[in-house]
Amino acid sequence: MFKHVSSLLPPSSRSSLSSFIFRKSLSTSSAASPSIPLIYSTPALHLYSLPVTPLQMNQYLLCCLSTSSSALIDCGDPSPSRWVETAKNGNFNITKILQTHGHVDHVSGLKETASLLSVPVHAHSDDWLIFKSAPAQGMLFGLDCPTPPKIDVHLEDGEVFYVGELKAKALLTPGHSPGHLCFHLEDENVLISGDLVFKGSIGRTDFPVGCSQDDMRESLKRFCALPDETMVFPGHMGHTSVGEEKMRNPFLQGL
Repeated sequence: MFKHVSSLLPPSSRSSLSSFIFRKSLSTSSAASPSIPLIYSTPALHLYSLPVTPLQMNQYLLCCLSTSSSALIDCGDPSPSRWVETAKNGNFNITKILQTHGHVDHVSGLKETASLLSVPVHAHSDDWLIFKSAPAQGMLFGLDCPTPPKIDVHLEDGEVFYVGELKAKALLTPGHSPGHLCFHLEDENVLISGDLVFKGSIGRTDFPVGCSQDDMRESLKRFCALPDETMVFPGHMGHTSVGEEKMRNPFLQGL
């Protein structure tokens, strides 16, 4: 039988609710707010990332070097000003927000970010109920989350869009949530995988609403069909590659 992962985080990173709340107070301290590091680059792009929220969700800033356009991906950070400052320091202009899905750690900063930037939010419509339930989700983890804004651009499976001149394709990969998206930059061999696949693990399929083990199995098959050299930047933990996960991830064996 296909099994789900019991947590978004590896066992060594799991904490009690009181620990989540304590860490939240640390993570939101302005004195402790780190700069946003550049984690990956090609001649065409820069990718900045930082784990945010007590659940250590990887938020990303994807930047096109030829046009200076950029996009924020998964706005969990309730302090969006540091992302705006990072873009400004690199002479990049944030033109859109991309959301892989609507779970609370991915959207807890979305309202503040969208209000600050006044740029369109892109996501899949099948996840809207998940977006709307984010404040209730937050109560389980001691996370404050205002109701996210509406989705401005409803991305469909296979839809091509651009960040500057960077060509990306939205891949609908349900299972963890009904409208979960991955963003594939085929020309750059880059996949923003959200909570589909992590380094050595996969996203949960045991939430009371929106999960499907059957859908997750099909989505993982789609992941495995991508070129082995594709670099994978997930919603939690470190980056990896499709080939590495096909070889070592126990949840991908036998698909």
